Amino acid sequence: MHNDVPTSRPLTGLSNDGRGLPHLCGGWHDKARDYLLAALLSIASGTSACASGTVETPRTSGGASGGTSGSTASAAGNAQSSGTLCQADEVVAFSCPTATKIVSLCAKPEAGPAAKQLAYRYGTAKKVELEYVATADNGKRFGATVSPAAPGASVHQLWFNRGDIRYLLTECVGGSCPHGAGVAVLNPEKVLMSARCVAGDTPSQAFFSRSLIEFGNGADDTRSRTELIKTEDSDNSLDQIYKTGRQTR
Repeated sequence: MHNDVPTSRPLTGLSNDGRGLPHLCGGWHDKARDYLLAALLSIASGTSACASGTVETPRTSGGASGGTSGSTASAAGNAQSSGTLCQADEVVAFSCPTATKIVSLCAKPEAGPAAKQLAYRYGTAKKVELEYVATADNGKRFGATVSPAAPGASVHQLWFNRGDIRYLLTECVGGSCPHGAGVAVLNPEKVLMSARCVAGDTPSQAFFSRSLIEFGNGADDTRSRTELIKTEDSDNSLDQIYKTGRQTR
């Protein structure tokens, strides 16, 4: 028995001769085992197996993630319905699940020239583990560029820096892409983490909103539609991310 299932006296008093809970439900018979199973489940859900012979599925309030607080609660609560870490008043500019996490890029109030805030969030529906927010007033900005990955393929990239650590979102386009979109963490010397976007039950928008940025063939002809993204040439170790496919999370 699981530790979180309460034990009642009829169950502890159930003997091998068939007396106990089944007897209380109307006598011992060949379906005693079914009654016992229903009783165990009904104790957890707060219903009566004897009264109805059925077990109702327990209901919880506040979503599957339970209670959280602050900005993490807002993002996580919205993730339950949308599959992203964007909040209710934000527009999804990029979002996808990896094997274990969700990464989202969220614009406010829109993903376009009027965007006043751009937020990167990484974590789960229950907990945002990393958040970076650029606004028109706080001086924080995202960088963007595009680089070739293979014949006929190019990688759109958007990132922000914290010290010498870079947090990178990628989207590969073209028929020869080794894989599609993903998230990576790197420093000037190596890739620290790389994870691919995956298909699954969580909805995915594993591409950058064209209302936010329009990628060309290189940094020179890539056009950002918001002051929160600055285009520049940059080497983001794509040879490691898109050739070895190294993944750690």
